[in-house]
Amino acid sequence: MVKSLYSGVSGLKTHQQRMDVIGNNIANVNTVGNKADVVTFKDVYYQTKRSPSAPTATLGGVNPRQVGYGVQMNTTSANMTQSGYTSSDNIYDMAINGNGFFQVMDGSGNIYYTRAGVFNIDPEGYLVNADGYHVLGISGNSTGQQAGSEIIRCIIPNTDAHASSATKMINGTNVTLSVSAPSEFTDISVGFVDSNYPFATFSNNILSIYFNRNKQYESEEEFQRAINLALEAGGVTLPDEVELQFTFETIPDDPNSKAAANSVEGYEFNTVNSTCEFEYTFRKSGTTKDSHAYMSFAVDDVPSNDQIVINHNADKEAVAVSYSNGVWTLDINESTTFTDISDALKKYIKEHPDATNLSITGFMFPDGADKAEIIDQWAANTGGTPTGGATAANAAPMVLRGVATGDVTGAFDVSVIEKGAFGNDYEVTFAYVSGYDKTNAVWDGNTLTVTVCANTKISEINDAIKTAANGDEKKIVRLNNVSGLDYGVSKQTYTTDVGGTATPVTVSTFVNGYTMTDTGGTIVWRDENGGIIDPAQITDTYTYEERDENGVLQTITITGPKDLPVSKTADDIWNPGMRDAFFSGNPSIRPTDGDDSFFTGVAKSLSTFALTDGRKGEAQTYRNFSDVTVQQDGRIIGLHPVHGYIEIGRIDLANFDNPNGLAKVGGTNFQATVASGDPKLSIPGEDGAGVVLSNTLEMSNVDLADEFTNMITTQRGYQANSRVITVSDTMLEELLSLKR
Repeated sequence: MVKSLYSGVSGLKTHQQRMDVIGNNIANVNTVGNKADVVTFKDVYYQTKRSPSAPTATLGGVNPRQVGYGVQMNTTSANMTQSGYTSSDNIYDMAINGNGFFQVMDGSGNIYYTRAGVFNIDPEGYLVNADGYHVLGISGNSTGQQAGSEIIRCIIPNTDAHASSATKMINGTNVTLSVSAPSEFTDISVGFVDSNYPFATFSNNILSIYFNRNKQYESEEEFQRAINLALEAGGVTLPDEVELQFTFETIPDDPNSKAAANSVEGYEFNTVNSTCEFEYTFRKSGTTKDSHAYMSFAVDDVPSNDQIVINHNADKEAVAVSYSNGVWTLDINESTTFTDISDALKKYIKEHPDATNLSITGFMFPDGADKAEIIDQWAANTGGTPTGGATAANAAPMVLRGVATGDVTGAFDVSVIEKGAFGNDYEVTFAYVSGYDKTNAVWDGNTLTVTVCANTKISEINDAIKTAANGDEKKIVRLNNVSGLDYGVSKQTYTTDVGGTATPVTVSTFVNGYTMTDTGGTIVWRDENGGIIDPAQITDTYTYEERDENGVLQTITITGPKDLPVSKTADDIWNPGMRDAFFSGNPSIRPTDGDDSFFTGVAKSLSTFALTDGRKGEAQTYRNFSDVTVQQDGRIIGLHPVHGYIEIGRIDLANFDNPNGLAKVGGTNFQATVASGDPKLSIPGEDGAGVVLSNTLEMSNVDLADEFTNMITTQRGYQANSRVITVSDTMLEELLSLKR
């Protein structure tokens, strides 16, 4: 009877232990990676009342007679079946889809195994679980490495100091824009805007640089200076006080700009006689326009070197003509007219067959002109007799130089002031207007039309073009090296202002636009822009040929500015007939072969540069990754803004022949035992191991329905065993009552 009490007690104890397991399972119904325990019972020692016997010839066999002493717990083993998953926002939360366990190591070096992949990276870069245990596998690049049990740590190489930069292919070369020093704040966008005035703005990491992109930059330093000037004008200081700088992979052997130029060679025009002209220019009081008095002559007989001398004789008739040894002498006065001179010449030639066939081709005294002053100047400068005392330092007769009747070959050049490609884009057209007027130049789109008059000089053409350009040097064209017009006679020109004294002026224009003005023996040199050249720079001696008043070529020596081209135009030997013959065909020319400098070509092609990769050198941690991914094969890969993709490490899994032989040690960790056998390490997805899922956690595999069912059966078992104890106690009480 006492034995039944012990049996009941063992039943109570065993069912209580089962209830403990059920309670633990239910408590861990939401524990990540938890594996539910399953309990089994076994009976205990039996007392044999009769031993079994085998059958004999006369008796049958006897079974054993045994009485048991109760129940005890047989096993509590983990249910290793895989559970479902739950999503997580943590990239380092992981689950295993398939067989295997994560490896973790505590501070003492003990290795445990778990299905709970609640991981993170600590401040030192170690991959750890919630208890700070290190996660094991392969650290760093795992390519070609077998599965292992190393501590996984995120190690990123230090960044080198680096200046922000961007490179673009421009005009066949790589052009790099960078900052002058390493900086982590200069990954900016730099744009370039064409402007006549330098300026710059900087806002929201966008730098805008305004500068003249069409100017000819002849050197890298000049180009860089323009950028710096814009920044300075805008008051822009870049972060870390760095400066912008351009570098060029290659620079052409000849990076300089070239000026456009062109020539008209062999220009054919026709001249029928030799001519000469007397001209006087003056301005009336209260007016702004010049007036012209002129008298011109021509001979039909060619060649000829006839001369013309003017006398001012108020006592004679309107005109008197005489001719002797190739010299024509004309006496004129204030009443002389074109008809008077023409009739007198015709009459004299008719009476003197030996005289050349001289005719007057032009004659004008504008209203308001001081005729006496004009005639005196003409007389004084031809060696004749004036009446008012006018004198000329180098008086000489006008000479009619003859040429063969027919076509004459001429040539002229044009060149631009500003170097670059613009000169290829326009055309210069000449239009001749007979009569005396103001030389003019007008732009219409890309066409420059120059109006040439009877009194136009090369210098006046160049001045008119400069005026039409209105300060834009790209539109300044020079007319140079005009030849073919030197068959006439040097024209006598006298100028005066209102109330002034007429003064002979000689202006010589040279091919580079330099001019030499000789006013009464005072020589002044000017550059192509009209600026007076410092006399200290007038150091070099030049020699060239020029026709004298008799049409004879003379060797002339002058002292001029350094590097002055020798060629010289001949303004002073033009006459209306020659201008008419040369320009009446409206010749045109297009400057060509102008080319931008290499650096201006770059400036014109500049677009937005997005500067990147700027940084100061420093140690890097996993926080410097811009993105992290966990592959199914366990590899953890981070994306670094400088180093690119870096493998942090690989999480390897452990498999066991008998996973139910693992011992639970808390914290959802298992420990290997002799029953489980040694771990077999595998790369996820290989050798039967499962794969790793990121942003995922494995849930507990506790089934509440099973647990509550087990709870009911356990309760009933416990209740029944308690009744065994109660009944046994009642029976003992009855036994004790018999004695009383």
